[in-house]
Amino acid sequence: MLFEAALDAADRAFLAEVRAFLDGALDASIVEPEDALRSQVCDHPRQEAWIERLRPRRWHVGFWPVEHGGAGLGQVQNYLLLYEQGRRGAPLLSPLSITYVGPVVMAFGTPAQQQALLPAIVDGRDHWCQGFSEPGSGSDLGSVSTFAERRGDRYVVNGSKIWTTDAHHANKIFCLLRTRREQSKDALSFLLIDMDTPGVTVRPIRLMTGDHEFNQVFFDDVEVPAENLLGGEGGGWAVAKYLLEMERGAFVFGGRLRRRFELLLAGARARDDVPRAFWHEAARVDVELMAYEATEFRLGHLRAREAQTAAEPNVIKIGWTETMQRIDELALMLARVDWLYAPEPTLGPGKDGLPMSSWLAGYFNNRAATIYGGSNEIQRELIFRSLRRELT
Repeated sequence: MLFEAALDAADRAFLAEVRAFLDGALDASIVEPEDALRSQVCDHPRQEAWIERLRPRRWHVGFWPVEHGGAGLGQVQNYLLLYEQGRRGAPLLSPLSITYVGPVVMAFGTPAQQQALLPAIVDGRDHWCQGFSEPGSGSDLGSVSTFAERRGDRYVVNGSKIWTTDAHHANKIFCLLRTRREQSKDALSFLLIDMDTPGVTVRPIRLMTGDHEFNQVFFDDVEVPAENLLGGEGGGWAVAKYLLEMERGAFVFGGRLRRRFELLLAGARARDDVPRAFWHEAARVDVELMAYEATEFRLGHLRAREAQTAAEPNVIKIGWTETMQRIDELALMLARVDWLYAPEPTLGPGKDGLPMSSWLAGYFNNRAATIYGGSNEIQRELIFRSLRRELT
């Protein structure tokens, strides 16, 4: 680890504990080399198996406060835990329940909502998906048109959400929708909906790579109890902005990116036909990756909000998505050479060798990373606005 020497004694002891745990807990049934090529696409059976191994220590919710069922880890220790898991090849955990919904319910939920929702996430009884984007309302999230009409103690929801990650695995969905028929962010609310409610339909969207990650979700006269409103009627924009800070800056991808890069380099070193330009670009990517690791370590994971500027989540989002794409582009350089000679070449030594088609699938899937969660162009605009406010 790049910054191990900077850790104090307690954090070094915790890092040693994490590494000892991973030595025993990670085996061939859990670690899959192809995981190194994923961004947020999870292998759900192995994810669940890995959570079961983390659960006794509450390390699957390491940053959650103890009173809500988490391990109560501090910023640095939680970073170390997530970095080492990524570096050693542990399965990626879907952030939708643990990193998105959990903190939002802690921040905006009533005591009754917290008591009902948080233990179900910790125990693995509830799996959430995100209902934000709509056909015609992608980056302009404030223009969503899915409407929830109040009728007594219930809302009746009509509309649809698209690019809904893991909706085919989820039993609940959180939705940003409109509760007044006016084009104002004050008319937006945040509603929690059971996926088995009559009128909810999930239609798969299959990617060109063959992955089934996304879906379109339709709501036809779906009745939802008013008590499922989070943050109050008209308070949806504040809840959504809070959640988007998590989505953009709550990841520790440094370890996973480092594993991905080293797997690529190991494959390149095992052959003698690698163009010189590849090694020049690899040196540049290595510097970029170290710079990202330094930024990620400095900013931490889910820092206390009072210690965080509005720009930090945007910096993290730009960093991990663009570094990941740079590594993918390196793999593409080798693919251009390989396909001249073999129909299904393999990149990587020994058992870690992966078909080049897997690297290309990762390349195509990860092109979207600089778009979802708010495009990186939008992130740069938000950074500029945040810094301008701080400097004036």
